[in-house]
Amino acid sequence: MSETSFYNIPVEEIMNRNPPLIEKDASICTVAKKVGMKRRHVWVVEGKDSRKLVGVITEKDLLEIISPLPGRSYTVAVVRPKSLHHGEFEKAEDIMAKPVVKCHPKATMSEVLRLMTRHRVRRLAVTENDEIIGELSLTSVIHIYFSI
Repeated sequence: MSETSFYNIPVEEIMNRNPPLIEKDASICTVAKKVGMKRRHVWVVEGKDSRKLVGVITEKDLLEIISPLPGRSYTVAVVRPKSLHHGEFEKAEDIMAKPVVKCHPKATMSEVLRLMTRHRVRRLAVTENDEIIGELSLTSVIHIYFSI
């Protein structure tokens, strides 16, 4: 495979088909346990038997509510940072990031890399009809690139 053909590889050929999922009504404790187990993120879905993607939670999101930074210089009109200690969060949906940056399984590496760069993300949800079917991480893209 040539370097040029790398950019034409469809996402479905290299995506992880078993992404970490959690329901939007899961407790923060459950989220923390799942994020702490080898993974650095979880994709948030509508419910237990659903794959409808509604958000994403990263390790950074959890750290920000567990130990919030004191007033940031770029934050406007915030009296105090949101914190788990203030009881403002109970469920995954309370801390998830949305909307999720996602791609179609037929998207090419070229399209995916542009998307990751534009949105400054390290992972993308791979979706069909708003349901998550996989994920693609920057790490896996780099591994594929260097295996050429």
